[in-house]
This record gives sequence, C-alpha cells and structure tokens, in this order.
Amino acid sequence: MKRASLLLESAKYSEEMNTSEATALIRTPLIKWAQPQSWCDLGSGRGTFTVALAQLLAPGSTIYAVDFDQRALEGIPDQHNGVEIRKIVRDLQSSNLSLPSVNGILMANTLHFFQEQLIFLKRLRSVADRFLIVEYERSKPNRWGPHPVGFERLRQLFTESGLERVVKLTTRPSRFGGTMYSALAERPGAQSNV
Repeated sequence: MKRASLLLESAKYSEEMNTSEATALIRTPLIKWAQPQSWCDLGSGRGTFTVALAQLLAPGSTIYAVDFDQRALEGIPDQHNGVEIRKIVRDLQSSNLSLPSVNGILMANTLHFFQEQLIFLKRLRSVADRFLIVEYERSKPNRWGPHPVGFERLRQLFTESGLERVVKLTTRPSRFGGTMYSALAERPGAQSNV
C-alpha cells in the first residue's frame, strides 16, 4: 500500500506538466516519427506522456499505456491524433510482467521506483530495443524517487543491459528543484526496424 501511494503522489508532477511541455521533453529527430509504430508507456499514470507521445507518432500507431492504477488509466483517451491507445493494468514490478513486443518503450518518472533497475531493463529488452526515458538528475534518494537515476547512472544501466547508444536529449528545470532530463537508449540500427 505504501508503494502505491508513493507512486500516486509522484505522478502529481506529471499531471501538472502540460502536454506541450511533455512533448518537448521527448521529441527527437533521432526517431522517424512519420512512420506508424507501436510503443509502451510504462507507468503511464493519467497519461500526460502517453498523450505527448501520441502527438509525435504517426496516425495508425498504437500506444500501450501500462499502469497498476486502473482509475488513472480510465482518464486516458482511447485515441489521440489518430493514434490508438490501449490501456493495460499491470504491476510493473511483477515477475510475471507480460507486454507486447513494440518499437519502443517510454518511461517517464518510472525507473526511479525500481531497486533492481538493471534486471528490469534486461527483462524489457525482450519487448523493445529503443527506450525514451524521462528522469530527475539527482543521486540522492527521496520519498518520491527512492532509487535515483541521474544520466550517468542511466548510461551505465543501459550499457550493461546491452544497449550501446545512450543520448541525452534535453533538460528542463524541475519544480522540485534541480533538473529533469530526457534520454534515448537504443540498439545500434534499431531505427531501421521502425
């Protein structure tokens, strides 16, 4: 119960960020957005970044919004900008996490909840070879980010999980102090699969 309430409390920041701010954090010319593709938004909450991702994807694309909170998922539209949004209720920390294979995975303010981050990322490699990450640039834990993932730590995690290309995309001030960053991690040549 404590973990669930911390996740809900942490999701408030994403809810206060508007869609255009979220879109600006994840937009990158390194992804060919014009082609229909499928993505998972892990830890989607009420969908701020789900809708931001739909803003970027081509019509005909699919996003799987995945969260443990069914009520939060109910607030996400079934489609946006010609992109179908399918909602999946799952506990991401479950050992039986079953996800569809997709072109990419988005995790916005999600990874810092996982103690065994490397194990989690290795499990996700069977689902996708491209990851968009939004995290806080901090090294000290707090109640909303118990396992911080600054960019250098993120680079190390993805390198150890087998993804050699890890690029910081952009940063922005966090309303909690410090900065947030976005990053793209992918297997070399992953773009040709999109």
